[in-house]
Amino acid sequence: MNGRRLFVKRTALAAAALGSWGFVKAQPPVKESAWISVSGRVRSGGKGLAGVRVSDGKSVFVTDSKGNFEFQTDRDFVFLSYPAGYAFNLLENGSVDFFRKLDKNRENQSLDFDLRPLGQSDDRHHFIVLADPQVQTDEEADLFRTESCADMIQTKSEIADPNLFGVGCGDLVFDRFDLFDFYNRALKSTGIPFFQVLGNHDIDLQARSNESAQAPYLAQYGPPYYSFNRGKTHYVVLCDVYFLGNRQYYGYLSETQLSWLEQDLEGLEKGSEVVVFLHIPSFSDIVRLNPGRDANKESVVNRAALYEILKPYKAHLISGHVHWNENRVEGNIFEHNTAAISGAWWSGICYDGTPKGYGVYQSNSGEMSWHYKSVGKTKDFQLRVYPPGKSDKYPDHYLVNVWNWDPAWEIQWTENDRVAGSPTRVETVDPMAADIYAPDKPKKQPWISPQVNGHMFAFKKIDPRAKIKIRVKDRFGNVYEEVIS
Repeated sequence: MNGRRLFVKRTALAAAALGSWGFVKAQPPVKESAWISVSGRVRSGGKGLAGVRVSDGKSVFVTDSKGNFEFQTDRDFVFLSYPAGYAFNLLENGSVDFFRKLDKNRENQSLDFDLRPLGQSDDRHHFIVLADPQVQTDEEADLFRTESCADMIQTKSEIADPNLFGVGCGDLVFDRFDLFDFYNRALKSTGIPFFQVLGNHDIDLQARSNESAQAPYLAQYGPPYYSFNRGKTHYVVLCDVYFLGNRQYYGYLSETQLSWLEQDLEGLEKGSEVVVFLHIPSFSDIVRLNPGRDANKESVVNRAALYEILKPYKAHLISGHVHWNENRVEGNIFEHNTAAISGAWWSGICYDGTPKGYGVYQSNSGEMSWHYKSVGKTKDFQLRVYPPGKSDKYPDHYLVNVWNWDPAWEIQWTENDRVAGSPTRVETVDPMAADIYAPDKPKKQPWISPQVNGHMFAFKKIDPRAKIKIRVKDRFGNVYEEVIS
């Protein structure tokens, strides 16, 4: 610390000296940040836990053989990366408690984390991902509780997994920070421990800087990026909403955060599964397919840096933000852009035709599987079929919307129980979304319009009198069918 003070002092003197020669105007010395000496212990049942990662969001430290850690920081939080095999402690608001807020008025602080063993193996576990609840009114908050959370309670009962957890993938509210309380109470009703992700509507767009804009979220849920472990899977939550001022933001990952991520992943076995949650997708075809969309707001502008860090691993990126569903595979990166649980801002289905819903994932010894769960439907509801005449672009074709499609899915149609062919993937709008959100239709939010998507399929019937059946098989061998008489 003495060396740091000497450096600051010399820098100030150098600036003053340059100013006397007229090159640089002398400035007063910059006030140092308040450095805090932090010590603590991670323990369970009174016994220290070795090898647990503890961080201040800038550097990552590892507990010693007795569970102790000690370092200096100028940051606001200290948090741990939950080790596998331990139950998640909860905050009063129902979200997972993994952090301690530092008191900037105290130079020395002692922080302890007490963990409880799960009591069963977590090698197999499930998690639910809900994106963009984005409640803006008391009525929408009530719908989130009575519809969305009630559906998740039913899913929880069907899964019957004591290791189940959830992730709120950002835009938890719609600029109404007083509704965080409604959101929290609704999630608590599910009995599912939830982690949270910061979204662009969870920040104060009137703030003067990116750091101060995050205050409403930080007060509720703690640091905006962190990690945890379940079974053989490592999970990371990142903050990719960067506030620019004047109500504007970009999808961007700061250097501090990227450097932290590199440290967080150190020692992780190459080829292992890493799941990263973000709000803004690293990239989405919504920008390519729908001219006029802002790529800076709907993708991460420096995503190449993230991809490079994740290159040694089998990585899944799970995001929200754009209110549609999309699965993209790029090398070792599998990105799942999750449709909004609010649909198109509580107006109905998402504007790509995906029903309101959420993602359900299972990790079994580091091998991931998943499906999309529509609110109010069984998990077998994975497609919607439209007869000819419903699409202006394909008036003579049947259209099929398979919203959770990815390149490993197989789709075919049969006529009178004989395979007739495989539909052609087309880029077009969903007919139901086109009808609901037509320009002349009244809408709850004026900006909603149907969006061209890449999970539509078209085919022409061969025998006009035949009975049609659509058969879809996902990458895990699950088969979904719909019969059209």
